[in-house]
Amino acid sequence: MKKRIVAVLMAFALLGLGGCSDEKPEQNTRMVVPIKVGFNSIAPDTDFSAATKEVIRNMNAGLMRFDPDTRTLVPGLAESYTVTDDGRTYTFKLRDNLKFHNGKTITGEDVKYSFERVSGLKTGKPIVGDWNKNLKDVKVIDDKTVEIDIKDGAQKSSDIYNIADVAIIPNGISEQELEKHPIGAGPYKFVEYIPGQKIVLEAFNDYYLGAPDVKEVEFKVYKEGAGRILSFKNGEIDYLPLDVESLKEIQKDKNVHIVSSLGNDVNVLYLNNSFKPFQDKRVRQAIWEAIDIQRIIKGLALPEAAQLGSHMSPYLKEFYENGLQNKYPYNPEKARELLMEAGYNNNLSFTLTTISENTFENDMALFIKEDLAKVGVTVNVNPIPWGQYLPEVYKQHKYEAALLRVAGYPDPHRILQRYETRYSSNMGEYSNSEVDQLLVKASKTYDQQEKIKIYKKIQDILNEDIAAVYLMDQGVSVALSPRFIGYKTYPYAYIDISSIKIKKDTK
Repeated sequence: MKKRIVAVLMAFALLGLGGCSDEKPEQNTRMVVPIKVGFNSIAPDTDFSAATKEVIRNMNAGLMRFDPDTRTLVPGLAESYTVTDDGRTYTFKLRDNLKFHNGKTITGEDVKYSFERVSGLKTGKPIVGDWNKNLKDVKVIDDKTVEIDIKDGAQKSSDIYNIADVAIIPNGISEQELEKHPIGAGPYKFVEYIPGQKIVLEAFNDYYLGAPDVKEVEFKVYKEGAGRILSFKNGEIDYLPLDVESLKEIQKDKNVHIVSSLGNDVNVLYLNNSFKPFQDKRVRQAIWEAIDIQRIIKGLALPEAAQLGSHMSPYLKEFYENGLQNKYPYNPEKARELLMEAGYNNNLSFTLTTISENTFENDMALFIKEDLAKVGVTVNVNPIPWGQYLPEVYKQHKYEAALLRVAGYPDPHRILQRYETRYSSNMGEYSNSEVDQLLVKASKTYDQQEKIKIYKKIQDILNEDIAAVYLMDQGVSVALSPRFIGYKTYPYAYIDISSIKIKKDTK
């Protein structure tokens, strides 16, 4: 009897050990990723904030996608497309065997429904941007072929980027369903959402680019600061965006995988043309050449940071005009000469407005203040909260000089359109009729090489005019816990968990 009891107990013990063995690999394929805040909506395309988009994009896929390896826009759910009728008509051919998270096959009707949803074509309630003004019709040619028609006069060569932004969802799914249990075709599918706390996603095995290595990811709200770094070191979180100080700390652990890249955001010192001294190009040039940008990069920026010469980062290497970053080198002697020529001999003073919550910008402002003091320019740094900066500085242009990290996009037109005379986000109130004409020309040009030439020409003009002082792409760095490697960055808000791989020696 005792032998039988011992045998049973041993059997249960073995089962228990077997259970532990099964759980360990699952734990090794699970990630916890910290996020700053919760979401206003988890339905695709509904919440425009970057903090939401960088997470929600994991659940969604579009007809086109941005390839982080080539840094170009390529077909996504579509295997091919054509543009006809002078940009009015886009015809997409879907790939074979595409699936939604619920197992349903993706057809042309789903694409039609998705575009009608964002444009409000049927409901009169648009969800995204100007689609209600620009979309004329969506026609299903057959199960795998869809025609998207743009209104006459509204078509632009950059429309393909707007098309890429639209998440394809199942035909007929309601907004209420999307808010409770979103269904898409991206690398991860929805599991659980607790507002203000976390959202949990699991790998979609039928994802058209292949099932991700990370099988479950929990995006969890964590406060920024030292506590987040400690949580990373303790293994509570597996992903950590880094600044210069945290990079120094984290890179001490050789087992931690750190990914550094350009970020595609542009740090700009705007000199408002409504402020009289900045109407003189000699003053603008003097300020640029008085700032030791390399000193700022070495002191504040991340490893892959790049000095710039116009409002374009080398991240978008296809469109980037190289060499402009050397046009106005650090030269305080020449800066002082230019200021004297313009009538400012130790008597130029201006206020530099920054966003008080942005530590990087305020540190950079101090570097700029020190450098300009060496050439007799007084800078008064004025940090204000984003809630004040947005309406007064960004929208109403009430400032003399201002620092801003301007978000990048994969679309060069959307980046450079900021310098169109009448554009609302033209922060420096810059105006050049040639740039206006070139932007229109680019919007009507569908030949890629011709567009590249136009956008490079615009960069040349912005540099020549000193439309602003272009400082740097400050770069991005991300740390992954020792179980993971890889991770790819994008020129917009997206934490792409599907790009992360499991270390093969992880047990």
